[in-house]
Amino acid sequence: MVKLFDVIRAPEWWGYKLPPLLSVAYATSVLSGKTLYSMTPYFLFFLASLAIGAVYVSVINDFTDIKEDLAVGKDNKIARIAPWLRWVIVIFCILTGIGFCYFMWPDILSVSFYTGAWLSFTLYSVSPFRLKKRGIWGVICDASGAHFFPSLLMVSGITFLTNGEVKLDWLFLVGVWAVSFGCRGILWHQFLDRANDIKTNTRTFAVRVVPRKFKPYAVSIFCVELSAFLLMLLYINMLAAWVSLVLYGLLVLVRYYRYANVPIIIMTPKNKHAQVLMIDYYQTFFPLSILVWASVNQSLSWIVLVSHIFLFPSNMIIPLRDYWMAMDAFYRKIRYSS
Repeated sequence: MVKLFDVIRAPEWWGYKLPPLLSVAYATSVLSGKTLYSMTPYFLFFLASLAIGAVYVSVINDFTDIKEDLAVGKDNKIARIAPWLRWVIVIFCILTGIGFCYFMWPDILSVSFYTGAWLSFTLYSVSPFRLKKRGIWGVICDASGAHFFPSLLMVSGITFLTNGEVKLDWLFLVGVWAVSFGCRGILWHQFLDRANDIKTNTRTFAVRVVPRKFKPYAVSIFCVELSAFLLMLLYINMLAAWVSLVLYGLLVLVRYYRYANVPIIIMTPKNKHAQVLMIDYYQTFFPLSILVWASVNQSLSWIVLVSHIFLFPSNMIIPLRDYWMAMDAFYRKIRYSS
């Protein structure tokens, strides 16, 4: 029997999509002058609103992909549950999303961003729109739903709750970074799934282009993303964030030399293990650097740090494991050579 946890594909988005978005919320709170501890109920509210959106995305994407997945023998867990239950889950998600909009009101900007994310994924997956099959429009649509609108929601929502005015320069930097990172994310997924999409004649952007000819464009997307993000780090002006960037660089080297994980921008080389550049930083190092800074400089904010680690334990355990194994190997090498 298929478990509901598997149907909503929580392991695929919980520790990957949500921490970078929470990072934007943490950073915006710091910029507003509020302590992270005082904003805890709002972080939990936005986390829940994003989680129900992610459930909707997972279910509606699998729901509309059933025929294509079955045609190539790809596992589609929602295909194993009764049709009526599929609709119950979808309707429940939509009604819950409307409920979150109700509680966000009268913050019109945040309601608009939140609604934009839901509409983006609906247009991406559902016929007759199904922008997934319409090349670059599908890439933009997915990036908007997964990163662009949710990131802007974090900025507008936190700013509204702190009775401040939206900093347009901060909003712009976050938006540029989010849409670039989002495009990289969906393109990485599309190129990985390219062979299956060709078999089912699913005309994604990755199917329409020659991978080797796309590499210069991939570099350009990454340069835009990295430039916007570095400007974000300059904007929040935290030493902890820069230190964590150095630590992340060490992790990339550890994984390359110890596990032969090749750093990539978008496309994964055949027959090689790969690590997508900056993903671990956005998911782990960036949020933790803000929380560590707040724990040192703000009263009771260590509680938010502990809560974040509790909610996303794997994000911290896996890098620590890699650091530990690298140091242990280095120590053994020195010991045996002496």
